[in-house]
Amino acid sequence: MSIASRQQPSLRSVESTPSTRVASLRWVAIAAALLNLGIHVYLAPMHLEEKPYIGVLFLIGSTALAVAVVGLASDQDRMRTLGWLLGTATSLAMVIAFVLSRTVGLPGNYRETWGTSLEDILGLVSLGVEAVFFGCCLASLTSAGTSGAPGQPRWLPLHDRTAPLA
Repeated sequence: MSIASRQQPSLRSVESTPSTRVASLRWVAIAAALLNLGIHVYLAPMHLEEKPYIGVLFLIGSTALAVAVVGLASDQDRMRTLGWLLGTATSLAMVIAFVLSRTVGLPGNYRETWGTSLEDILGLVSLGVEAVFFGCCLASLTSAGTSGAPGQPRWLPLHDRTAPLA
C-alpha cells in the first residue's frame, strides 16, 4: 500500500454537521439537568424541615428533571422531544419560583434572601444551569436539520432523525 493511496481525512469531513451539533447540545443539556437535579436533591431536606411543601416541590421538580434526562438520553424521537419539553417546563417553573421566593414571597410567608447563605448561592448556580439548559434547547430548535434546506431553522422535532443518539 503506497503512501499516496492512504488519504488523510479532509478538513470538511472533520467539521461538525448539524446532527452532531444538536447531539452535543443535547448532551450539554443532560449535564445541566443532572447538575440542577443534584442541587435540588441536596437542598430538598432543608426545605422539607423549613416549609414541607417547598421540599415536596423540590422533590417533584427533581423527579421531573430525572424523567427529562432519561428522555433526552433516549434514542427514540418522541422521548427526546418529551425530554426537551419537560426539562424546559421544569426549569422555567424553577426559575419563576426562585425569583418569586426572593421578591414577593411564596404562600405560607416563605421568603428567601438573594445571596447570604449556601442555599442562596446554590440557587444562583441553579439559575445559571437553567439558563444553559434553555440555551441548548433554543439552539437545538433553531439548528438546521438534514431534512430541510441548509441554513433554514428546524423548529420541531428537537433532534435529528438521522442519528440514533443525536
